[in-house]
Amino acid sequence: MSLAPITLFVYNRPDHAQQTVEALKLNHLAKDSDLIVFADGAKNAKDEIGVKEARAYLQTIIGFKSLRIVEREKNNGLAKSIISGVTEVVKEYGKIIVVEDDLITSPYFLQYMNEGLDFYENENQVISLSGYVYPVMGKLPEIFFLRGADCWGWATWQRGWSLFESNLGLFVGMPRPF
Repeated sequence: MSLAPITLFVYNRPDHAQQTVEALKLNHLAKDSDLIVFADGAKNAKDEIGVKEARAYLQTIIGFKSLRIVEREKNNGLAKSIISGVTEVVKEYGKIIVVEDDLITSPYFLQYMNEGLDFYENENQVISLSGYVYPVMGKLPEIFFLRGADCWGWATWQRGWSLFESNLGLFVGMPRPF
């Protein structure tokens, strides 16, 4: 199994970023995974302190195969930061695991995502994997399919990402939910 890079998006919350990284490090695949962090620039003087503190924390991260930190000079905002970062990483690696700086993942998160990326790699009807589902009543099967995507810990391939339409926030070819 070739491991997908973990791509983390941070802004101005160093404590949140640290909790996210510490949870990821509890995964047995962390030490064999590349971690790429996109740190957005401050949108105003008030946020600059948090941005600097988050970036200082990023320099201390250990426990991954490699660490690459991309510090944006200006503020792109979350959506633009994620869209450009994911586009860059899937172009380089062909697949990606995406987390934001406010997630605490399971110790099995990386295994689940990487196994799913391998298993569904050639299944064109599967365009992304999600590590979260809203609470539901009743028992769900271990694996199930939804129309749409979730932003709380997800993964995709270049082929899936190429269908993303940023103007709509939906994947091309999927029925609109409205």
